[in-house]
Amino acid sequence: MVIWRASNLLLLAFGSVLGAVMFRSAARLIQRAGLRNHKAALILGTLLVLALFGVIAYLLVVQFGSEIGGMIADLPGTIAAVERGIETTTAGRAVVAATHTAVGGGEIAKRLGQLMLGGGEILVNLVIVIVGAMFIAADPRPYIRAIALLTPPPGRAAMEHALGEVSAALRLWLKAKLIAMVIMTVVISGALWVAGLKSWAALGLLGGLSEFVPYVGPTVAMIPAIGIAAAAGPTLLWRTIAAYVFVRLVEAYALTPGVNREVVKIPPALTLFVILSVGAVFGIYGVFFAGALLVVAFVLVRELYLRDTLGEDIEGLPEKAPD
Repeated sequence: MVIWRASNLLLLAFGSVLGAVMFRSAARLIQRAGLRNHKAALILGTLLVLALFGVIAYLLVVQFGSEIGGMIADLPGTIAAVERGIETTTAGRAVVAATHTAVGGGEIAKRLGQLMLGGGEILVNLVIVIVGAMFIAADPRPYIRAIALLTPPPGRAAMEHALGEVSAALRLWLKAKLIAMVIMTVVISGALWVAGLKSWAALGLLGGLSEFVPYVGPTVAMIPAIGIAAAAGPTLLWRTIAAYVFVRLVEAYALTPGVNREVVKIPPALTLFVILSVGAVFGIYGVFFAGALLVVAFVLVRELYLRDTLGEDIEGLPEKAPD
């Protein structure tokens, strides 16, 4: 019961672990660039990551704040307008019914609106995550040792190896996500600019950031663009739909195979349903961390159960995982 009631706090703790992985990965890059002092590299790496988040916050709040705020405020009406347009055909009505059954339909818009309105809570949680990440990044050894000591002695070596694999997998996953987010921001912005949408830059930024939540995030990020285009007329709507079809083809056949080449291979259907399940259990915050949680669970099952318990020869990460 305590664990269940503290589920949101546990998600924040996991967010701190992700933040620590980001800080230490940035420090590794700085050390590879020539700075040998680990503490100095860690400080610079932390500042670099925080600066990146600061730039994103500036773009979201200052540069595109009014546009994004209007989109979020109109999101329930936008979803309703899109549904009314789709429901004109039998197939469209089936799609709308299936969407309501699978993900709650307009409930997504309601929850996103509540999330945006809870800006103060988000800010407090972000500060908690950052401070926790700094503590963990400064010296992760006590936490790793504590987990190992809680493991029965015969399994401690396997647990320490599994934790190392989890750390490497998270580094690779975060690296792939960062690359995908940057590239997709550029691709979506360019495609929507060609399509003729006025808010192409803000929509491109939202689309790029949404890549952090696989499948669900990009789908939700498309809704404001389609709603704006639908309000402007059928010509712009079809150009916008064509732009997103182009974007998804680029992502599926050019970006994903190249970026995810060294990342843990998780079946897409499993990823989708785990994200929806975590969101149903833990709410909107759980959706943001569902992808990373799945990576951790996937690696632990592979290392501790399939390899160590069953003795299966399962392919893991490359021997020298890139930083």
